[in-house]
Amino acid sequence: MDEQSATEMLGMDEPKLYAYLSDLLHEEAAEAAERAGTDVARELASPGFAAAEASSTYAIKLVLANNAYLTRQLLDLGVLRAPDADEPV
Repeated sequence: MDEQSATEMLGMDEPKLYAYLSDLLHEEAAEAAERAGTDVARELASPGFAAAEASSTYAIKLVLANNAYLTRQLLDLGVLRAPDADEPV
């Protein structure tokens, strides 16, 4: 098992985090559109949602780094065991 996959054992991986962010933004945009009488696409294109999406990408990077850090610590302490090379991750 390589270092990269060992430190991705904890939490969601990057594609899942971005998909979750997209779902959250669409849900919030749908609520805002309903309140404002507009459509979801218009809300998503608004400065507020663009700023939320941009800042969330930085938060995702922090979450990924923290997941890797925590996984590494748990592996080093023996709380987690890295799968063998022939085991599915």
